[in-house]
Amino acid sequence: MVTKVERERAALEAAEKDLAERKKRLAQMEKEEAEKKLARLTKKVGLDKAITLLDLAARAKPQVAIEALEQLAGKPPAKSTTKAS
Repeated sequence: MVTKVERERAALEAAEKDLAERKKRLAQMEKEEAEKKLARLTKKVGLDKAITLLDLAARAKPQVAIEALEQLAGKPPAKSTTKAS
């Protein structure tokens, strides 16, 4: 005979397993969404320009490049999560 505690423990384990699977699916969906967005934006500016933009951003530190581009676009810069040195 299964006790109430054992049933609850089994239900909790099943819920934890389901949650882990849902987190994996969500991570996969977010990755696919980011890939689609990257492909869409790359198509808009062209592959060569996209590579040039990313290369320059990497050389100038990505956060600095993002802030500079946001200023050019007239968008207020996002709050930085990096510490200034």
